[in-house]
Amino acid sequence: MKVFYILGMVFLLFSCSAPQSPEEIFAAARQNLKSSGQVQFRQEMVWESPSLEEFDTIRYTIDFRKNPKAFFGYDFVGSRDGFESRYVEGIEYGIDHQDSTVKTADVLDSTRIQYSMLRTFNPLVLFENDPWKYIGDTTIQQQKLLQYMWVEMDTVIMDKKVYLENHLWINPANLLPEFYSRRLYHDGQRNQLIESTYEDWVLEEKAEPFVLDFPKGYLTKVEGSTESPLLKVGTQAPDFELEDANGNLVKLSDFRGKKVLLDFSIINCGWCKIALEQFAKEDYKFADDIVPLYVNPEDSWEKLKKYQSRVTVPFPILADAKEVGKEYGVNGFPTFYLIDETGKIEEVAQGYSDEKILEWKRKSE
Repeated sequence: MKVFYILGMVFLLFSCSAPQSPEEIFAAARQNLKSSGQVQFRQEMVWESPSLEEFDTIRYTIDFRKNPKAFFGYDFVGSRDGFESRYVEGIEYGIDHQDSTVKTADVLDSTRIQYSMLRTFNPLVLFENDPWKYIGDTTIQQQKLLQYMWVEMDTVIMDKKVYLENHLWINPANLLPEFYSRRLYHDGQRNQLIESTYEDWVLEEKAEPFVLDFPKGYLTKVEGSTESPLLKVGTQAPDFELEDANGNLVKLSDFRGKKVLLDFSIINCGWCKIALEQFAKEDYKFADDIVPLYVNPEDSWEKLKKYQSRVTVPFPILADAKEVGKEYGVNGFPTFYLIDETGKIEEVAQGYSDEKILEWKRKSE
């Protein structure tokens, strides 16, 4: 692994005040990154899609530079094959080299950037979580690494125990993270695994601001300019016609006289899956006047059929729904629309909620 140092603080490794205990090493590693004006590294992520029993690999080269005006103190650029993500001076840019476009969004006053994959899984942010606890060490290729763990979630949702733990391995020789593992469990069984390696570190004491130089001839699109926000309660729900898994046409307006619950979901969404598991329970029945429909704006029928063989979707599946998702302003998953008997929107709910799941359930006799 290549490691580059341009920081005077490396003297800690050789001085009499060099960190000795696991807790001191963790604190020194955190300070090592936090005090740097520029932090660059290469990251390889392995992302499990448990419902499909598949793993995706994503490789990024990432450059963080301190900026007190930025959302969390840094501007950053991340590059992978054919695509770049940039967050500079409060503006997010997505540069797609395949279709020669630049998408922009003003996220200075938004929490959206908070959930960027580049931000969430990088050590600068991981170090800020507490409490990390030392749990042991290991040796990889004759190099000793110290392992620390942070429990992010330990709760019960409905009757499902959800447990999420994070592991970070630090090299005490250079005070740099080398490996990260995020493990999600449902009822004691692993539900999803995300792992990252970090290498080719470059730390600079000071950093020059990013210079925005976009490729010539690329079309710039302002994100949101062609997409509607979530529809409001009381408005007429846009009608649509989609095929179900059996090739039958399902038209929204055919359900007039009953309420329709549109469950906008995608495969790689943990809370979407939890909602489906609640709906699929033997003791869960929708209220008599509610017709539920699963609407997927993102995934192909090929993936959905594979998904359906592993995850129970207890009501009709409608795919190829990208345009429907746009019409309804869906920008996150799960999103639920409850449409009344006249075709007007009665309720809009984003994200998973125990209370909403119970609201739509048939009341006991």
